[in-house]
Order: sequence, then structure tokens, then C-alpha cells
Amino acid sequence: MDGISDTASLAALVELAATIIDYVRKVVDAPIQRKRLLAALIQARGLLSTLVELTNEVGDEDWSYSIQSLSAPYGPLSTFQELLENMTKKLGITPGGKIITAFNRLRWPLDQTSLENMITSLEKLKSHFLLAMTNDHIRLSKTIRDELHKVERHMTEATMRIQRQTILSLSREQELIVNSLSLGNLYRELDRDKIMEKRASTEWFLRHSTFKQWHDAISGPSTLVLTGSPGSGKSSTCQATHFFLKAWHQSEIDVCVAYFAFEYRQRETLSESLVLSNIIQQIVLQRPYLVEHIVNMRVTGGALSLVESVGLISQIRRDLKQLYLILDGLDECERTSRNVVEALLQIDLPLRIVVAGRGIDVSSWSLRNSVTVNVDDCITLSDRLDCINKMLEENPRIAAYLDYSPENIAKAAKLIVEQSNGSFIIMTSMVKSLAQSETRATFERLLSNTYPSLMEVYELKLDDVMHQPAELAALANKVLRMMLAGPVRVSQLKTTLTPELKDVASAQGLGMDLTDEEIAKVICSSCKGFVSASDLGTPGLRIHLAHQSAMDFLKTHGIAE
Repeated sequence: MDGISDTASLAALVELAATIIDYVRKVVDAPIQRKRLLAALIQARGLLSTLVELTNEVGDEDWSYSIQSLSAPYGPLSTFQELLENMTKKLGITPGGKIITAFNRLRWPLDQTSLENMITSLEKLKSHFLLAMTNDHIRLSKTIRDELHKVERHMTEATMRIQRQTILSLSREQELIVNSLSLGNLYRELDRDKIMEKRASTEWFLRHSTFKQWHDAISGPSTLVLTGSPGSGKSSTCQATHFFLKAWHQSEIDVCVAYFAFEYRQRETLSESLVLSNIIQQIVLQRPYLVEHIVNMRVTGGALSLVESVGLISQIRRDLKQLYLILDGLDECERTSRNVVEALLQIDLPLRIVVAGRGIDVSSWSLRNSVTVNVDDCITLSDRLDCINKMLEENPRIAAYLDYSPENIAKAAKLIVEQSNGSFIIMTSMVKSLAQSETRATFERLLSNTYPSLMEVYELKLDDVMHQPAELAALANKVLRMMLAGPVRVSQLKTTLTPELKDVASAQGLGMDLTDEEIAKVICSSCKGFVSASDLGTPGLRIHLAHQSAMDFLKTHGIAE
């Protein structure tokens, strides 16, 4: 027996019951039996009408399972249909007939046994209908209760989250603990002004369709691999990405952005726990309300273990709508960086991660579900030309030497791109050298020179270092030798370089009490682009080599004692 599930079948069943009721009402004979059957039929039809309405309203919702089961093959509704069809035969009702003859009005066609069987069957069906509705009402009540509890829980959590997010700063004690998580020079952010200067050379990545998909998509690959040849601009792109992601999401209290750059000099001492502790430090300093996770762990300070760090980041991620993480220089410390990435990828709620480095083999890492952007493939010579053209236009000194002529600027940009052999570091170094030209003659000489390799750029810079005024050459010589051991705080250099700084200050009339900013500017100027300072004007100012390739060059060529 087929089931009765569609609306038309149920409506036809209700109509058939109504026809039988109308017929029985008009029978004059056997008033007692007629009254009993009529009552049973009316009650069954009323329940059936209610079931039809419920079936139409609830569809296939989970809580209406019992009502839906009535329509199954050989179920109560099929039985009810069969019973009504038997009644029409015994009562002599013709299909669609509504006229009852005088003879049939006087004649009661059912014997006592048939009547009792029909009434018993109707009572059983009524019980089935009532039980199904009762079961589903109970189930619906439980569903409503569970939903109310869920809403109440979500509202409580939302209220707590809002209250927590009003915490905009750490207490002095909390700040000391958080600062102690990472004491070494592990985090180096490019100066904001320099990032804006390099915007023209990095914004291509932020406009790339793969980056937009990674940044905006709710689902899909959560890891983006940025790779390319040496000098292609990966590090600058990572630093700019960090800067602009923070700018875009600064007002979103439940979004956080962190950045870490692996460096070759750290490969022997850098551990996974140090890296992850540094990332946690950045997150909490950026979103102070998340310090409660550190407080709940009763952390007293110092680097956290790998397990503690991963656990903390997992808890923090659950509190955030999104957590963006940029990891640069994976090839510089391959073992440590690989372990860090694999640990982060184990976190249940995925982080949005950018990993950058030379020759990253996606298949050998846990990055098979990632998307990749290769700088060398994406940036055409035309793109490089447009980028350099824009950098020349935006530099007032260079634009002046080129007479503010778009034609002259375009020719200069083309010459720089052709001379660089495709190396972005060489291009930007040439632009920087041109911007430092004191005379038009020097500018034109630099522009006409060719730069066949990155090493030659460094050789020219080193030659500039050695042939500047003696006091500046002595200062730069000593600083560069110190940089081979790693970045150094200006406060330390002030003591170590006292004689050299005194000679420079005397020769240039700077006074004897130089500030850290003044010292940093003197050092960077004397080193001719080999070094740079981290965020001028911030506490703990440090001097570091501008690029890993600069360290490789200095180690190869040596610095005179």
C-alpha cells in the first residue's frame, strides 16, 4: 500500500470523509447506530484536518517526525483511506454522488458487527493521530527549550565578549608579563614611512585575485604561499601586507594581525616556542582583552612551551572573528619555520596565514591545500616599469632632476629596469641612490651607470662608505662589523661607539648629547644603505642590516679593521 504524503492526497481524504459524514447525517433509519458512527467520523475527520494543516506548515522539520510517519506506506493514513473506501461501498455511496434516494434514507445498510468494527477502527486511528500530535508537540517543546537555552547562552557569551573587549590596555603587571614572553630581537617592523614609500612596489600583491580570495573568503584555502627568486621583493611585500591588514582591520576589535620574519642569523638559536611566544605577545599587545587567556594559565613570564603556545593561540582564535598571520623568510630557518607552520595548521579554527620564502616546496610541507603566488610569474617587466615610474614621480628630488617631464621620467624608469636584470632590490637601490644625489651631474652619472649584479650594488655602496669623511668612515666600519653578529640597540651602540660618535658630532657641529634618534640617523647615513633602524621614535630603537644579502656580501668581502 502506497503512502499518503502529498497535499492533494490528504485533501482528497478529508473530502471523502466529509462526503461520508454528509451521507450518514441524512439516513433516517437506526438513529442510535447512526449517531455513534457519525460522532466517530466527525472526530476522526477533525483530527485529520488538523494533521493536514500541520503537515503543510512543518514540512520536513526534525521535530515533526511522528506526524510525517503517519503518511508512511501501511501507516495510519493509508489505513484510514482504506476504511473510508470500504464505508462508501457498504453505504452505497457512488463516486462523487451527493444525492441520497428516499429508499436509502429509510434503510440502514450496516449490521451490528460491521458497525462495531468501523467504530473500533476509527477509535484506533484517532489514538494514532492524537499520539502523533502529542509526541511532536513534546518534541517541539524540547526543541524550543533547547533553542531558548542556546540563545540565552549566546547572549551571555556576547555580553561577556563585549565587556571584555572594552579592556583597551594592560595593567602594569600584565604588561611586564606579556613583554617578558619575547625579550630578544625577534620582531622587526619596517618603518611606516618607508612602507608608504614602497607602496607602489607592493600594492600589486594586495590587488592580486589570489590574495583577495585568501583575505575575503569564508571558506577555501587558509594559507597563501608567496615565493620568488632572491631580490624579488618578498620581504617588502610581507611587511606592506602586515601594515595594510592592520590598517584595514584596526577598528575591528575581534580581528588581529601578527607578523614574524625568520632570519638566517637566528637559525641556530631560534626555537618554535620563541616564535610562537612572540606571536602571542604581538596579539595581546594589539588586543589587550585577550590577556585573560594568559592570566587563566597563571603565566609568570618568559617564553611559553610549544604546547602552551599552540593551546593559547587556539583559545585566542576562538575569541576572534579572524586572525591573520604573516610569516616571512621560511627558507632562512627552514627546520624551525616548518615546525611552526605545521603546529599552526593543527589549530581547529584555521588562521589566515601568508608564508613567504625562496623555493618553498608545497608538496613537502603541510601546505597541499594552500594557494601560491610567485612574484616572478606575477610581476611583468611592464609592472616593474610602472612601479619604478611611480617611485620616480613621487620623489621630489628625482622629479626635479628630470625637469618634472613625464617623458624624461619614463625614459629613466625604462633605463633602471633594463639595467637591473630583473632584480627588484637593484631597482629600488638605484632609485634610492638617485634620490641621494647632491648634484645634477652626480644624478646623471648614476643614472647612466649599469648594474649587472646585486653584488656590484653592494660594492659601490661599500666604496662610498670607505671614501666618505674619515670620521664617518670609521663609524660605519665599526657599525658594520658589529652588525655581523646581529641587530644592536642604539642604547648599547651609544656606549660602544662613544669615541666615533664624539668625532662625528664634533666634525658636523651636532653637539655632544645626541638623542637615540639622532644617533640612528647618523649611523644609517654613514653606512650608505647597508643598515636601517626599526621604527624611529619608538622605545628600544635597534640598528640592523637592511637585508640578508647584505650580510652575505659583508661576510664574503670582509670589513677592514
